[in-house]
Amino acid sequence: MANDKPLKIAVVAGEESGDMLGADIVAALKRTTGRDVQLIGIGGRHLQALGLKSLFDGGEIALMGFSAILRDLPRLIRRIGQTASMIAAEKPDCLITIDSPDFSLRVAKKVRAANPSLPIVHYVCPSVWAWRPGRAVAMKPYVDHILCILPFEVKALARLGGPPGTYVGHRLARDPGVL
Repeated sequence: MANDKPLKIAVVAGEESGDMLGADIVAALKRTTGRDVQLIGIGGRHLQALGLKSLFDGGEIALMGFSAILRDLPRLIRRIGQTASMIAAEKPDCLITIDSPDFSLRVAKKVRAANPSLPIVHYVCPSVWAWRPGRAVAMKPYVDHILCILPFEVKALARLGGPPGTYVGHRLARDPGVL
């Protein structure tokens, strides 16, 4: 039966918070669909506990500060290409990128070029409403939907010509114990 086939989800989560959000999504998918989920991509301990064999340690892309990014730029560019190539080759049912927009959205763009029909969802709207609003419309060709954690972001995306969004709330509102 077709529903017995596991969902093959590619995920890119480069920070601890994104890893936790990704684990929440996977648990929700398993619960609502009743199907197993096979994970590929990048993530930390929370996604790995659900079966992800991360292509590399997600901490490699969680860099702070201009000098760290500049120092590691060649490796970051290489990792973007490696991640996108692996995801495209694995032919998942969906790609979910989580936060870390400077890395994950570049991966999404490359994956979309390789597989134009693959659904791509980004979780945690980039702050296009506050900084670099042109990113909203720039994402539209390669991001199909954005899961927003702040209620006003859905309207901001629409106003700025970005992909459609859905307000899903902030994890801290549901689980303040994560602090």
